[in-house]
Amino acid sequence: MANTLYIVRHGQTNWNILGKTQGHGNSDLTSQGIEQAKDLSASMLNHNIDYIYSSDLGRAVQTANIVGEKLGIDVITTPDLREMGFGEWEGLLIDQIKNDYADIYKTWRNEPHNVDIPGGETLHLIKERTDKFISELNSKYDNKHIVLVTHSVTARVMLLSFLGSGVENIYKIKQDNTALNIVECRDYGPIVIKMNDTTHIKNHSKIHNSALE
Repeated sequence: MANTLYIVRHGQTNWNILGKTQGHGNSDLTSQGIEQAKDLSASMLNHNIDYIYSSDLGRAVQTANIVGEKLGIDVITTPDLREMGFGEWEGLLIDQIKNDYADIYKTWRNEPHNVDIPGGETLHLIKERTDKFISELNSKYDNKHIVLVTHSVTARVMLLSFLGSGVENIYKIKQDNTALNIVECRDYGPIVIKMNDTTHIKNHSKIHNSALE
């Protein structure tokens, strides 16, 4: 078994620009986000991709469809690759969260593995569902190249799991829009080949007001 996974964060969204918390809520890609996805899709021609899986949330599906169209591959959607659900925080600006949920926000920043957002998910739940999903992929396929289009928190949880690190280290990994991460799932365990690669983006500008990164 030696599947190669190409883990990708979705392109820039309108809520990314505004600094609103997304979670299971949704916001369409911006024009820049669409260009980022097109740049990513062109770079993916260099890989022999067999399958494309995507979170079933709109921004991820938009990104995945751009890649799929370029590669001539149909996209398979799954809730297993969804972003962490942020419950009552979804749609809120960071200043609103700081003011209205001060204690919980402090936990999110200092002990993210212990956070319990009203109506939301925990990092442990994200790890549980993505670990299960990856295990199922590796049981189903052998020596395949598989794109997984997902979200910032979810991608970081997955990478921490591959590295054998706890979810408390979520802030030690960065994931920019359409960042590419490559992981080889070998018989003796996963090998992280590339992380947060954005060299495919022609006009790269980072967002500094994204709510929960």
